[in-house]
Amino acid sequence: MYTPKLVIRKLLLGAVLMAAAIFITILIRENMDVKDPEQALPTITITVNGDLRMNDKMVFRAGYEWNFLTTVAKHTPAYTSQTLRESLYPVDLAPNSVLKIEFSLEPKTLRIQRASDEALENFVELADVSDGQIITPSAPGLYLYQVEAGFGWRGSIRYFFMVRVQQMA
Repeated sequence: MYTPKLVIRKLLLGAVLMAAAIFITILIRENMDVKDPEQALPTITITVNGDLRMNDKMVFRAGYEWNFLTTVAKHTPAYTSQTLRESLYPVDLAPNSVLKIEFSLEPKTLRIQRASDEALENFVELADVSDGQIITPSAPGLYLYQVEAGFGWRGSIRYFFMVRVQQMA
């Protein structure tokens, strides 16, 4: 016969067992992610004018700092503009193309900077990019973008990509 005391005891036991199963699952997942942190990071997707997607050779993950429950994975090498020029494949775009930057996990903060000087070293912060949308310049030239996404306590990731704005005939 079920008494209210017995029902409450069984419900509490079920809740404790469920919490333990969730905790063990999280620990297993985190342990797997720590072994291969590159696969645990959110992915970036950049679309041009709503249809063309930049591929992995066009977007370069330059570094990250990612927090797991038990450890922190850091990969923050310094890159020169020359190294980036050699690593990136510039995307040819029309003036005023709309770029939409999205992540598989919504970032808490998003900073986008652009270098347009000849050496591609002097970055200027772009304003109002919290929605991940930017418009390429109207002037022809080579532009290097740096994207820094912060994911709260989990960490941050930095990307670079290069576009070549071409004069329209």
